[in-house]
Amino acid sequence: MKHNIGKILSFLLITFLILSIIPALTLVQAQTTTLEIINKLDGTHEFNFTTAEKSVGDTVTINITVKDVADLQTWQVAVQWDPTMLNYSSIFLPLDHVFAGKTFYIVGPDVHYSEGTVYYGAMLGPGAKTYSGSGTLCQLNLTILMPAFFPAACNISFIHYPPYQPADTFLLNSIGMDIAFMPIEGHYSYSIPWVPPPSANLCINPARIVDPTLTIGSNFNVNLSIINATDLHCWKTKILYDKAILNATIVLEGSFLKSAGSTIFDFEIQDYNATHGLVDMNCTLIGSVGVSGIGDLATIFFEVQGLGESYITLTDPDLRNPSNMLLPFEWYSGYFNNMLVAKLSIDPNEVSGPEYTIGTTFAINVTLDDIENLKTCIFNLTYAPSVIQEISINTPSVSGKIPIKKLHIDDDAGYIWANLTYTGGITTYEPVTIMTVIFRVVNLGISPINLTDTQFYDLNSLPIIHEVYHGVFIGLIRDVAVTAVSSDLNLAYQGWAVLINVTVKNKGNLTETFEVKFYFDSTLGGTRIAENLDPGEEITLVITWNTTTVEPCHNYTIKACACPVPYEINLGDNELTDGFVKIKWMGDVNNDGKVDTRDVTEAILAFRAFPGHPKWNPQLDLDRNFLIDARDVVTIILNFQKGCTP
Repeated sequence: MKHNIGKILSFLLITFLILSIIPALTLVQAQTTTLEIINKLDGTHEFNFTTAEKSVGDTVTINITVKDVADLQTWQVAVQWDPTMLNYSSIFLPLDHVFAGKTFYIVGPDVHYSEGTVYYGAMLGPGAKTYSGSGTLCQLNLTILMPAFFPAACNISFIHYPPYQPADTFLLNSIGMDIAFMPIEGHYSYSIPWVPPPSANLCINPARIVDPTLTIGSNFNVNLSIINATDLHCWKTKILYDKAILNATIVLEGSFLKSAGSTIFDFEIQDYNATHGLVDMNCTLIGSVGVSGIGDLATIFFEVQGLGESYITLTDPDLRNPSNMLLPFEWYSGYFNNMLVAKLSIDPNEVSGPEYTIGTTFAINVTLDDIENLKTCIFNLTYAPSVIQEISINTPSVSGKIPIKKLHIDDDAGYIWANLTYTGGITTYEPVTIMTVIFRVVNLGISPINLTDTQFYDLNSLPIIHEVYHGVFIGLIRDVAVTAVSSDLNLAYQGWAVLINVTVKNKGNLTETFEVKFYFDSTLGGTRIAENLDPGEEITLVITWNTTTVEPCHNYTIKACACPVPYEINLGDNELTDGFVKIKWMGDVNNDGKVDTRDVTEAILAFRAFPGHPKWNPQLDLDRNFLIDARDVVTIILNFQKGCTP
């Protein structure tokens, strides 16, 4: 009986102990242990750098960290990366590693450069207390290799972890059992800094609708169009309009974005306030793709509600690329009017091209549009007589009516004054020509062709409100361009003079003098004047960049700009970005971001070296006198311990 009681008591005691540890086990298991690749600089799993932030050969520092672990006795990691993008440099235990202050043993590293792998581990010695908590296991340094293309990207990940057998990445507890964990990898990318593309144009198309036939109840549509888009991934905007004149009825997605794949398109039509309606639209491509070029983003349909005018106003527009970067753009609203507004115009509004040499001729028309019962039209057409001269004038009939005309022509002053009277009046809702003028080019140059002192009168001799549109003749080509930009150094100390070579060309047919500017990133670094550059001539200007006040530890993108000249149309080749220059601390010979004994040692070992000497290194010639001597060593010592901030 006593024996049975003892068994019962033993059973109850064991049961009590098991029940007492279940909450503790539940608590431990509620926290998942993770093994993570962490960026030492920001604590994330991302290692995203640009050429402005790090150069080829610079170090990427990785903390291999365990979180929420209990009873850790031994750890081993196998880490893999793309060996074409990163190269092994070192792996070690930092001062604050999880076994710090205890007896431990290290295994490895076992490095396989061609595979991009390293194997490394540590275990506690006999009697050492196991580790519980979160902390750094080890620190891995990789160096950046020149990628085959930009952007370069790869994962930095653990390999061969349980249930893989035999495991190379594992955590063991005090009795040698595996500790379950979740691996969290890192992601590395190396790219060229994003340079905003040329501005796109976002506009209502057509920009202007003036049509008296669009009466109440009529319908029309406008497009939301984009011109010169670069890598557009998503867009959004709102449109405001006068509710008394217009009512938006429906919006359809345009063909531009969905030409690259499926999209998510949404719109909402609502009241903005008591006087205006609002169309809210947005569209996003599915996937990390973008579209470039010209096209329609949306089509907006309106029903006419009243007579008058309404601006179709774009507001809060936003354009983004696949990286969610805001794209530069300009936007232009639209205009609607179904009440007649007469127009007097020069057509074409611009005459230009290399074919208009001295002695050639061209014609322009004076046109009339959207007018009712016009009896008398008066205007003064002016031009630059030193550039063009009138040689003939014709005033054709309009709607079968030949005008009674009064003309005053002054070739010296450069004007044609006209008074045209139409018996019984004329009406037109489309452009008609009321005068044709033929000009001869007498000199290279530019001549505005303007309509001034305009007056319209109806059959009752009442004035008619109207709009005037001028023209221009461009008898020359003005086009300056940057064709090349380079630097004599890609790596320079703060305080060194860097020579920036900018090649510019006159692509026009007029001798030009213009300003040339050099920028490092977006900061002006210097200017030069290209003087009297003949047509077709190309010249290289050298701009000296004084880096004394330039912040070190940074790769600066180099850009050159030829400032536009008056009447220059093609501005796409006025700027050129090419290459970068890294500015480093004076004395940071090996470019590791700090001035220390390694730099001093290199200078001492190259003492008295000069160009052509086996030990010559221009980065050791700090005073640039073509001799490595004590002055250079002293300069390094005077800058000792200066370096880049992590």
